[in-house]
Amino acid sequence: MRTMLRNRQSFYYASLVSADMGTSGDMYTELTYEYDNPTKKEGVITAANGEAETQLFGADERYDKVVTLNPGEDYLEVGSVLWVDTLPEIKPDESTDTPYDYVVTKVGKSLTGFVVVAIRKVDVS
Repeated sequence: MRTMLRNRQSFYYASLVSADMGTSGDMYTELTYEYDNPTKKEGVITAANGEAETQLFGADERYDKVVTLNPGEDYLEVGSVLWVDTLPEIKPDESTDTPYDYVVTKVGKSLTGFVVVAIRKVDVS
C-alpha cells in the first residue's frame, strides 16, 4: 500500500563515484565530485517536508522531501544526486549536462522492508 503504482513517480539518480580535492602548490582549492550516469527509478515522493517526516529522521536532519522505495529494490546512498523537479536531458552516451536538484541526506529502512530516503533541495549552477 505504501508504494502503490498510482502514487509512484519517475526520477533520475546518480551515485557518487569519487570526490577529489584539487591542489595548487601547497593549497587545497576546490572539491570536485564525479557521479555515475543518471539512472531512471520510481518511488513515492512526498510533496514537502512535514511533521511526520521530521520525526522519521529526527529533528536535526535537514531535508525537504522523502522518497519511499519498495522492499528489495536497490536503495539510494547518502551523497547520491537526484533529478526530481527537473528531469535530465540524456545524451547518446547516457550522460547529462542538466544540473541535479536534490541530494540524498539520509537513508532508513523500515521494519517491513520499505526504504525511506531523505532528500534535500540544492541549487547547482
